[in-house]
Amino acid sequence: MSAGIHLLTALPAELEHLPVGEPSIIDDGPYRRLYFGPLHIQSEMHRDDPVALQLKYTQRMMALLLFVPKPKHIVIVGLGGGSLTKFCHRQLPKTRITTIEIDARVIALAPQFAVPPDDGRHRIIHADACDWFADTRERVDAVLLDGYTDTGIASGFGDPAFYDRIRETLRPEGLLVANILVTNDVLRRYKRVISDAFDGQLIAQKIVPDGNHVVFAFKVLRAEPDWQAMAAEARRLASRHGLDFPAYLRSLRRAYERDSAENSEDAVMPLL
Repeated sequence: MSAGIHLLTALPAELEHLPVGEPSIIDDGPYRRLYFGPLHIQSEMHRDDPVALQLKYTQRMMALLLFVPKPKHIVIVGLGGGSLTKFCHRQLPKTRITTIEIDARVIALAPQFAVPPDDGRHRIIHADACDWFADTRERVDAVLLDGYTDTGIASGFGDPAFYDRIRETLRPEGLLVANILVTNDVLRRYKRVISDAFDGQLIAQKIVPDGNHVVFAFKVLRAEPDWQAMAAEARRLASRHGLDFPAYLRSLRRAYERDSAENSEDAVMPLL
């Protein structure tokens, strides 16, 4: 299981002979990328700034800080090239970070992506995330779900019980942030499963140009968020972390209002 998958539409000559299903590293100018076969980009790093989040969907996943500005413990599912792990480790020095990765080969490549070694507040666990959430007694503030195999999203992530367990692990104000890259029909199924586990308390966004969808699912989101207060927090977060949190907030608000309107319309639709 690795980080979020991206599909190539054109195949560079140097990628043609990469083994399918095996993690491979390719350097392209200033960038280092992790591949699972010739068509699947798993992670990307700028070698001069290895902590920077290069992919739009990873940047958007950090919008979790708009809802939990000072998380005590974050669990990241899917190591890949360590983009989310490195960013959280550097930018959130008071936060514990646990990264779950099922593929020992990916863990072995972590030093080549400047992933810091385990320390007192950061650890990489070699495990199946489904098993880990079933067994853990940890309580966490956020779960970043970004686990993919060479063929796409990990199969166990379609199990409703998996999301029930994640919700049980979250503290009352905690949330799940899931990166999903699937067809529209499959996306609807995933959103339905996550929505059922989180009592419909979610906000879903499509990330352009990546094509990924990022779903924010909340253990508790009973009232409309205080967008005005969050706008002030977004400005502080942007200054602190170098990401465009005000833009993320505007996008989240539009998605929330769109989903609320659609749910309201559904509620008054007559049954046929």
